[in-house]
Amino acid sequence: MKTIEVLRKLINMYYYLLLFVLIGIVIFISIMIQQGEVADLKIIEDYDVSNISTLKFLALISVPTTIYILFVRAVYLLKETLKDLSEGNYFSELIIKNFKMIGRLILICGVSYAVYKFLARLVMLGDIRLGIDFSLITPIVVGLFFMFLSEVFAKARLAEQENNLTI
Repeated sequence: MKTIEVLRKLINMYYYLLLFVLIGIVIFISIMIQQGEVADLKIIEDYDVSNISTLKFLALISVPTTIYILFVRAVYLLKETLKDLSEGNYFSELIIKNFKMIGRLILICGVSYAVYKFLARLVMLGDIRLGIDFSLITPIVVGLFFMFLSEVFAKARLAEQENNLTI
C-alpha cells in the first residue's frame, strides 16, 4: 500500500505546516498589536480595524483563530487515523470514531467561518452580502464525506466481526 504511505507523509507535512502557520500568525499579530499597526490587518475587507478597541480587535480575531485550531485538530485526527490504517488496522473503533469526529470538526469549521464572515460584516460594516462560495460548500461536502466514511467503516467492521464468527 504505497498510496497510504504517500498520503500519510503528505498529511504529516501539512499538519506541521499548519502548526507553523498558527504559531507565525500568533507571533505576527502580537507584534502588530504591540507596535500599534493593527490598521494594516485586513480581517474584514473594506473595514479599518484601527478604529476599534483592543478588546474588540481580540474578539474579532479570536473566532477565526479558534476555527483554525479546530481545523488543525481535524488534520491531527486524520494524521493519527492514517497511522492506524497504515499499520493494517482497517476497521478499528478508533478509525470509525476519528472519521466521524473529523467530519464533524470540518463541518463546524466551514459553517462557523461562514457565519463569522456574515456576522462580522453585518456588525462592523452594516452590510450584508449573500452568496454561496466554495469556502462554505467544500467543508460541508468534505465533512459529510468523512461522516459517511465513518458509517461505511462501521458497517464493514460489523461484517468483518460476523465473518470471523462464521465457521
